Amino acid sequence: MASSSTFHIRQSSTALFRALVSQYPAVILVRAGTKRVQQGTRQVTITPASIGVLPAHVPLTIENQPSLTGPYAASLLIPAESVLDSLRKEALPDGDPCKTTRHDRALAAFERALTVLEDPLTPDRLRNHAVREVLLWLGEEGIGFGPVRPVSLTNRLRSALSQDPDTPWRSADAARALAVSEATLRRRLAADGTSFGDLLVDVRMTHALGLLQTSDLAINRIALEVGYASASRFAVRFKARFGVSPSAIRSPTQPARTGIERIGTVKDPSGTAEQG
Repeated sequence: MASSSTFHIRQSSTALFRALVSQYPAVILVRAGTKRVQQGTRQVTITPASIGVLPAHVPLTIENQPSLTGPYAASLLIPAESVLDSLRKEALPDGDPCKTTRHDRALAAFERALTVLEDPLTPDRLRNHAVREVLLWLGEEGIGFGPVRPVSLTNRLRSALSQDPDTPWRSADAARALAVSEATLRRRLAADGTSFGDLLVDVRMTHALGLLQTSDLAINRIALEVGYASASRFAVRFKARFGVSPSAIRSPTQPARTGIERIGTVKDPSGTAEQG
C-alpha cells in the first residue's frame, strides 16, 4: 500500500470467517467484543484494549464476537509499504504475529497514529513517523508480522483482482495482467488448490465483507461494488462463502452459522467468472 490508512470495524453478530487472505498486513486494536485469529495450528485472542496484528498473504480463520452490550468494534491500521521497508532495512526482528499487548505506551502510540492518519493536513513524513512508532513499540513487545513471504502467482492475481473487484474479469484478462499464459495461470492456481472462478468470487466476497464492516453503504450498493447487479444473487454468494447473510453482519437479529468448510463458491471450467 502506497500510504498508511485506517479503518473502523463494526459487526453485530458473531461469525467465523475461514481462509481470509489480506493483501496488506494490519495492526488492530479491539475496542469492544473479542477477536480470535488462527494461523495454521496457532491461535491468538485479542480482547478489548489489546493490540494484535494480522499478517498478509496467509489464510487466517477469524472470529469476531460482539460484547454483551453491543457490536464488536475495532480500529485497524495498515502501514504503508515504505514504512515496512524502512524497518526491514534496520534488520529488526520479525516478531510474533500470535501475540498481543495491552502496554500503555503501545496503546497511546496507536491512538496518536489514528489521529495523525485521519488528519488530511498532516505531512507524509509525520504520518510515517507515527506508524513507525506503533510498529517499534510492538517490536519491543516481541510482536510483528512474521518473516516476509514470497508473493505467489495466486496472491499476485488476488491483488490484481482486489484493485477492481467489480470488473467483469475473465481468465484471459487475468493472464494478460500477470504476463503469463492462460494455461500457466490455470496450472499454478490448481497447484494452490483453487481456480480462477473460485478466486474471483473469494476476492469479491472478502471485499464485500470489508465494506459491510467499515462503511454505511447499502447492501445493494455493495453488491454493485463487487460486480453483482442483483443484490439477491450477491447475498446468496456471500452466505455460501461466510455462512451468514450480508445483513447479519450489521444486524444482531439473525443467528450466525459458523461451520462453513469450503473456500470457493463458484466453479466455471470455461474460465469465465459468473457475474451478478
